[in-house]
Amino acid sequence: MRILIFAALLASTTLQAKVLATVDGTPVTSEQLEQTLRSSPFATQYPSLDADEQTVLRRDLLQRLVQAEVLYQEARRLGLEEDETVRRDVAEFETGLLAQKYLQYLHDRIEIPAPKQADWRRRLGTDLDALAAVRSVYIADRYRQAKAAALARLRRKYGDLPETGLLARGAREAEIDVSAQVAGFRRERLIQRLLERKEKEWMPDETTLRDYYQRHPEIGRVPERRHIGQIVVADRDTAQALRRRILQGESLFRLAKQYSIDPYGRQHAGDMGWLPEGSAMPAIEKALTTLKDGEISEVIETPRGFHLVTIIERKPGEQKPFAAIGDRVRRALLLERMPAWLREVTARHRIAWSGAP
Repeated sequence: MRILIFAALLASTTLQAKVLATVDGTPVTSEQLEQTLRSSPFATQYPSLDADEQTVLRRDLLQRLVQAEVLYQEARRLGLEEDETVRRDVAEFETGLLAQKYLQYLHDRIEIPAPKQADWRRRLGTDLDALAAVRSVYIADRYRQAKAAALARLRRKYGDLPETGLLARGAREAEIDVSAQVAGFRRERLIQRLLERKEKEWMPDETTLRDYYQRHPEIGRVPERRHIGQIVVADRDTAQALRRRILQGESLFRLAKQYSIDPYGRQHAGDMGWLPEGSAMPAIEKALTTLKDGEISEVIETPRGFHLVTIIERKPGEQKPFAAIGDRVRRALLLERMPAWLREVTARHRIAWSGAP
């Protein structure tokens, strides 16, 4: 499993960027923080947060940027820039990116002659969809021709290389610069390679994972799931009265739709859906542990009101074997080992905080 680390591709700093922290003298700037925020899953929610929530989010993202820089510096300290896997992956990334950029370069150079455009307008008039269609067909046809001609020329010059390699040569001839993207990928791959090696050290084989599972069988436990019905009212007397009516044959669900003060329960006529064992409030959970299917509980008091609950049906819990949850065991072991290792790595590097995020 790849360990997911929040690491942005760091943009070049400008003179206006404020240094927020340094790691071994390498700055982490406000510009990098803004770029990370814009590309994060929280970007669309950020404007709706209050000032304190925005500060907390920015502080968390800055911590993650600093942690990524620490890991990058650690990878360099260990000489992973010379790691054969890293070098191969970076080379493949650069070749693929150059090929992609060269194809875009060929596409962008296609021009539609003015007489041809005038002829289309004369024949098609104001039909914009038809005009767009003929332009698209023309460009696609010229692009195929341009690509075939470029490959033929490059093959004559460089020999029988794979197509991607030939296109990459064409990009270099055209002086297409992908150095910033390659540097970003190299940085990200170095961090990833560092984590891969640490994972291999912690989990050299499946036996390690099986032993860990034996020591932590709770990882494989699937709790019982219960389909719950519920009424919540504001006072005990009302709850007792409703319980008597249910015991006399009235439907808990019809009564919940009429009387429940819980908005969700009222909307869904008391059907609370499937809930895993242990997810209810303590008082309700205690009642559910001894309640039989279809039985109505005694009145249960919680801070939200006075409850009557029933179990409509249940799915028994089970203990999953290691073979079914190997990835889950791996994640659990990583989560256990990772914090201490990160503290150890961080202690090896000089971190200085320069300003608020």
